[in-house]
Amino acid sequence: MKDEIREQLSALLDDELSDAERPLLLGRLERDVQLRDCLGRYQLISEVLHGSGQASTLGLADRVQRALEHEAPPRAAPAAAGIGGWWKAIGGLAVAASVTAVAVMSLHPAGSKPESLASSGGTPVTANAPAPQAQWKRIDKRLAGYLVNHSEYAASRGVQGVMPYVRVVGYDSGR
Repeated sequence: MKDEIREQLSALLDDELSDAERPLLLGRLERDVQLRDCLGRYQLISEVLHGSGQASTLGLADRVQRALEHEAPPRAAPAAAGIGGWWKAIGGLAVAASVTAVAVMSLHPAGSKPESLASSGGTPVTANAPAPQAQWKRIDKRLAGYLVNHSEYAASRGVQGVMPYVRVVGYDSGR
């Protein structure tokens, strides 16, 4: 190994390597195992000289990689018999059918019969709903009261919402 490469490794560790040389050296480190080992030794020397007190794991990644290469690949579990898959599917369908039956039964109890409005006889049903305008006027009064009360309560407690500079929220009463 050339002295120039060793100087570049040392400069890399000291963060003094130029920006132009850094990508070239890093690319060479990826390809050259001996260069990586040398860098590891330089790192260990640097830690000892600076007294960092940390134990170095020199070559740990390489040792783990070699151990994994010699290890046998894991085997997949044997496939279950084809019948087992069918039983799971049939069981799932049975559960879904049961849930559907319970839902239908709860919506239409057994004792009640649906009747049409025409066959029920009796007096016609009339809706006693208030006129829309009258209903909105009642709601406007209640809503205005709620907004004023909320505004006063929030201001007295120091609560500030999304827009603290707004005192009362307005709404469109022309519905």
